[in-house]
Amino acid sequence: MKEVSKDGLKAPAFAALALAFASFGDAFLYPFLPVNFKDVGVPVAWVGLLLSVNRFVRILANTLIVHALTKYGLRSVMIVAVVLAVASTLGYGIATGLMAWILFRVIWGLAFSALRIGTLGYALHQNRQGFALGVSRSLQEVGPMLALFMAPILLQYFDTRIIFYLLSVLSIPALYFAYRLPVVDDKPPALASRRLLHWPSTLNSITLISAVLIDGILVVVLGVLFLQYREGISLAAATTLAAFYLGYRRLCLVVLSTAGGWIADRIGLERIFNISMILVIAGLICIVAGWIGTGVVIVFTFYSINAVVTPGSAFKAKAHSLAAVAENATWRDVGSATGTLAGGFLIMSPDLETVLIVAIFAMCLFLFIHLGVTQRAFKLFYLWK
Repeated sequence: MKEVSKDGLKAPAFAALALAFASFGDAFLYPFLPVNFKDVGVPVAWVGLLLSVNRFVRILANTLIVHALTKYGLRSVMIVAVVLAVASTLGYGIATGLMAWILFRVIWGLAFSALRIGTLGYALHQNRQGFALGVSRSLQEVGPMLALFMAPILLQYFDTRIIFYLLSVLSIPALYFAYRLPVVDDKPPALASRRLLHWPSTLNSITLISAVLIDGILVVVLGVLFLQYREGISLAAATTLAAFYLGYRRLCLVVLSTAGGWIADRIGLERIFNISMILVIAGLICIVAGWIGTGVVIVFTFYSINAVVTPGSAFKAKAHSLAAVAENATWRDVGSATGTLAGGFLIMSPDLETVLIVAIFAMCLFLFIHLGVTQRAFKLFYLWK
């Protein structure tokens, strides 16, 4: 097997395509399960947990995945992960009880953790890290988009269980792309500690808070915000607007990821991270101020760029680069999982706006610390004295 080239994009593209095809089953669950839970024997109270359990699994699994990657290499672990992903999609079609559903969601969580970290590893192994990260993220998002596009068509012609069988077959190309991955010539060193998650740095703190607020709360309560800030709007109109802007969010991840990575290679990953986060905060302030449409567009546009370059910033922050990337991904998982749960409680809460303001303030505080603004102001103060 050939070693991976640091100048080509074939390896990160193949890794991303493996993840894209492996994601078909998971992507289809989000529109399917909330409506068809009775048909598959899932109590309605468990729908939310089943859709989020894989995120909580990733929080625990990321450490094990990093140890596996350092021991066996990126390619071998990704091949095993693809097999597990296809098996989980097939399992959704044969699951007949709650415990079976939980088992297959846990399997998918393990598979996704390995595929995501492995894909980042291939992208960050390139000389043009920003561009490789952008291309990789764009290709990853094509899989869920295809699944969501195919779902309404398949539902018209097939039984719901048969659809999962079909999606598992359509996911098989992921195994081809994983098998064609090259061997990385320099394995990362073994971890000195079995513990991956440490007290978060300012970068990981920003990742955590932004994931809670944007990947979690904002996605869940977007329709509620339209009802609050636009007088006389109907439930149907609020739902339509929320769906439109969430679709725009997915489109941004596909279209802008490559562009953001390309720009980051020219002016620096860290600089793009800082600029994009400042603009995300500006968009969140617009939402709280009542300019919800404008604010959501700004947030989703620049958060898609920020999410692409953040692994690159984390990659250069520690000696064990793969562990640093996995730790950052874990904090993002913690944020998105807890934010999604919190968003459910905030749907009918009168304190929603207060929570948003507090979260924005926390993001500003950690970004100021990350930029070194407080340190520079402190030095200037004493210089002036």
